[in-house]
Amino acid sequence: MELCEKLQQLRKEHQLTQEQLAESLFVSRTAVSKWETGRGLPNMDSLQLIAKFYGVTLDDLLSAEDVIAVAETENRANLRRFAYGMDGLLNVAALLSSLLPLFKAEQGSAFYAVPLYQFEGWLSVWYWVLPVAMAVCGGTELLLRNQDRETLKRWANVGGFLLNACAVLLFIVSGQPYPAALFFVLLLIKWAVTRTVSKP
Repeated sequence: MELCEKLQQLRKEHQLTQEQLAESLFVSRTAVSKWETGRGLPNMDSLQLIAKFYGVTLDDLLSAEDVIAVAETENRANLRRFAYGMDGLLNVAALLSSLLPLFKAEQGSAFYAVPLYQFEGWLSVWYWVLPVAMAVCGGTELLLRNQDRETLKRWANVGGFLLNACAVLLFIVSGQPYPAALFFVLLLIKWAVTRTVSKP
């Protein structure tokens, strides 16, 4: 018998609705529904709670194939959390670029490297907007990293990546080589982390 069938059978034997079971296990009803239809697998913590709740052992619930599938699912989830965490930190770190003397400013006939908060000119607004927007995306990823809000995390991830690419282009076009190089390195790191984690 498949794990999803066992979970459904145990719940029905105990005369519980999916919502009642979800409340007892501190998960969403959607999660219980996914487990029982085979569209998702509970993680090890949830499996231990289920076994304890029903008074059965993990061996009663899981076959050898189920153990492997649960471990693989949990491993992928951990890698995704790591990727969202790294990407979120890199997006927030982009805001710290405003403290570094990276921006080329002309004073008289000389050029000086100044931090963003000392940079003057009409482009300074855009130099601020992109890192602040990236930091917002990063903060969203960090706040939602351990939650089951995959769509919102994905939007924040893609948004941060696109904002980072726009920042690189803006700094190149406006003749700011040091911030362009910094944001390009951030973009490469983010791409490498995402690519590594998304491999099957």
